[in-house]
Amino acid sequence: MKYQLQILLFVLLCMVGKVDASSLYDYGLSLKSHAVAGIERTTLYLDDNQPFSIKNDFTISFQMYVRVNEHDFGSILHLHTNTNQYIRFSFVAGEERHFPALVLNEGIVNINSPIEREKWLDVSLHLRLKDNVIEIDYDNKKISAMAPLQGVKSVTALFGQMQNYLADVAPINLRNITIIQDGKQIREWKLWKHNDNVCYDEIERAVARAVHPLWLIDNHIEWKLVHQAKIPGKLNVAFNAREALFYLVKSQSIEILDENGVLQNEVIVRGGYPAVEFPNHLLYDTLSNKLVSYYPKKGIISSFSFDTEKWSNEIRNTEEATNYNHAKTFNPADSCFYFFGGYGFYQYRNDLYRMKSGTNKVEQIEYERPLYPRYSAAMALVGDELYIFGGRGNKYGKQELSSHYYWGLCSINLKNKQSRIVWQQNNPKEDGTIMASSMYFEPSDSSFYAVSTNKGGVLWKISMKDSVYTEVSKPIYNESTYQDCDFSLYTSPSHGKLFLVLDKILSNHTHDVAIYAINMPLVNEMDIRQSTVEESANSRWHFYTAGVLLLLALVGLVFYRFKYSSKKKKASAAGRIIEETPTATTEDSLKQPGMSESRIIPKKERIQDTESVFTKTINYYDRSRASISLLGCFNVRDKNGNDITSNFTPRLKHLLILLILYTEKNAQGILTSKTTEILWPEKEETAARNNRNVNLRKLRVLLESIGDMEVMIENNFLRIKWGTNVFCDYHTLLACTKQFEQVKSEELLNRILELLLYGPLLPNTIVDWLDDFKDAYSSHSIDLLKNLLDIEISRNHQDMIIRLADIMFLHDPLNEEALAAKCTVLAAQGKKGIARNLYDRFCKEYHDSMGESYKIPFADL
Repeated sequence: MKYQLQILLFVLLCMVGKVDASSLYDYGLSLKSHAVAGIERTTLYLDDNQPFSIKNDFTISFQMYVRVNEHDFGSILHLHTNTNQYIRFSFVAGEERHFPALVLNEGIVNINSPIEREKWLDVSLHLRLKDNVIEIDYDNKKISAMAPLQGVKSVTALFGQMQNYLADVAPINLRNITIIQDGKQIREWKLWKHNDNVCYDEIERAVARAVHPLWLIDNHIEWKLVHQAKIPGKLNVAFNAREALFYLVKSQSIEILDENGVLQNEVIVRGGYPAVEFPNHLLYDTLSNKLVSYYPKKGIISSFSFDTEKWSNEIRNTEEATNYNHAKTFNPADSCFYFFGGYGFYQYRNDLYRMKSGTNKVEQIEYERPLYPRYSAAMALVGDELYIFGGRGNKYGKQELSSHYYWGLCSINLKNKQSRIVWQQNNPKEDGTIMASSMYFEPSDSSFYAVSTNKGGVLWKISMKDSVYTEVSKPIYNESTYQDCDFSLYTSPSHGKLFLVLDKILSNHTHDVAIYAINMPLVNEMDIRQSTVEESANSRWHFYTAGVLLLLALVGLVFYRFKYSSKKKKASAAGRIIEETPTATTEDSLKQPGMSESRIIPKKERIQDTESVFTKTINYYDRSRASISLLGCFNVRDKNGNDITSNFTPRLKHLLILLILYTEKNAQGILTSKTTEILWPEKEETAARNNRNVNLRKLRVLLESIGDMEVMIENNFLRIKWGTNVFCDYHTLLACTKQFEQVKSEELLNRILELLLYGPLLPNTIVDWLDDFKDAYSSHSIDLLKNLLDIEISRNHQDMIIRLADIMFLHDPLNEEALAAKCTVLAAQGKKGIARNLYDRFCKEYHDSMGESYKIPFADL
């Protein structure tokens, strides 16, 4: 409730510009210290290590937070004057304890104050040049020291590690740095919004550049691994939401971990048995302070008492569970736990069970119009209704029949026992994904937060009102194979965190357990990124408008629609893109933008026999400068090699992609009216046209920084005009394949393969209008690769066969021709074990994607 009230207060105050959104978040820069090697410790250069000029005085203020469990020794702030003096603020060693201190050249002035931990402290250093005095205020403890400041006209400032000085860095977090120059504040770095390793100040957009940074705000968008272990034998995991404790329950002992994954206690099990000895059937009841094992099939439970260190059941139950991967939630209104669905004995379930805290039984609840059977759905309770999202199963609950994923939100009313479909997607673009067993409901935006196994674990925001679900955390990418899993999301409002437990059960019955945490409230990554092209504004206007802009960002987050990428569709399902790129057949035409002259293959290196292929791989293209990448990812580099991807807002990014793709499809480009219709469908005509014109102006400015390219408007068509010095992988690939149809050059072939190796078209950019382009590109690529593969198989060029097969898997992980070709070559080379492993991975991927086993045996490949 505390976090819900915070968010509500935040929204109300933002409307009048009275609050800074950073106050809701744990933000700042964590200086990597003794826990990492010296070369990996953090440095923060203020003003990009350029000097601040001074006439009379200079004050630098900041807040710092001393972390626990690390040695409180090391450098914090370094000031270097033009007279080659060093003024440092550090933690230094004393006889019995360490002190904060001012280190002046060769002298040390201790501040007689204890080093307090886990508290934000205010610190400031003030240089008074005329008086030759340095004043320091450390948590309201003030001292001053004499120093020869005559002749000082400028000073550079950095935090953390300084080259050619002690490698020790104090274990602190840093935020809210301000600079006052001759009585006027000129800088303010909050250190919450940032752009990779750069943070811009709030007044002049001046750069603070970090080396080896760890931004605390990223803990609101990134899952942090807090514990990982491989545990043999039986295992069940439960979570105490009140204390944020994890219980790893084994047959003979119970390990208790805190929120940081640190072992707090180990309890020996001295007797009794759980209700069932299989995962996914255990919880911690905060009302009775007991671990509870439950078995819905027989309606029994067994509780573990930490006083007696025994389970309440004296009879061992060795039956296999019937409700694996069921959804679960708790209702504080009736003090009951609810369980729905699951899988067992070759059947999907749609049963609903209830277990009241403090009782010794689980009872089944009958409800009208039962939902279709499923497992691995997510569930949460809002009012009197249980809401259920996703899952996998089928109408009849039988594993023998084809199963599918449910893309929708449904509910069961606990009062009238009626079920209903809240919303559903009948033809989703994505393949399916299973969900963690619980969801977190946020009433301020009427949304659920649930974790999908997509990308190895990613947090989704799911609207209660319509079919919108968006990705609100960075993926975990924990995608290793497993036989079974217990996938659970837990919420601890008192600790302000969501926790994810991923217990993967391997074929040898070992548990690969990983526990992740993410801070609340959650924040969208776009809202904490800063752009290098943002215009300066005076501090008063910025302060007044910040709340309104952040409110718009929140509203945009709720209504912004995009869908998740799917596993590759069959290559034959889509048509080809029609290229309008002019044909070039001369050798000079091979010198594409982005290619270094030194990377052109000299004629004497070329293999003259046109029936042969290159086995030596040469990189022809350079995406490190003056480049736009659409293959494998969206990335833009300016002519100086700077990564300016983050300067493209989602709208600018989509506008650039739209213009590139349509220019390649049609030499005229795209009608301006169609551009408006695609990118601004919700706006009325005048507003949409104004938005389009504003974004076109911004795009032209960015394109100028990339190189010789521009946006042309001719006869109401928009198109990209490419110059000679800008490299776009998608544009170049289409040009090369067009040339290859005319001239079967081996150099062209290697160029094409290098470009195809970059990956699929914009796999992480999810908008509806892109799907046709992605399908066409995939089909185009697979067709070309398949034709080349057939040729190389007939020639028995084994290295090229494996190379082509690997690229085909990149574009279509379920390509059967690539599997057969690569396994055949590996077997012929005596690498049958590697071939078998490849085949087994393919079969698992095929089964997960298609819902059925791959029918061609390994021996028949």
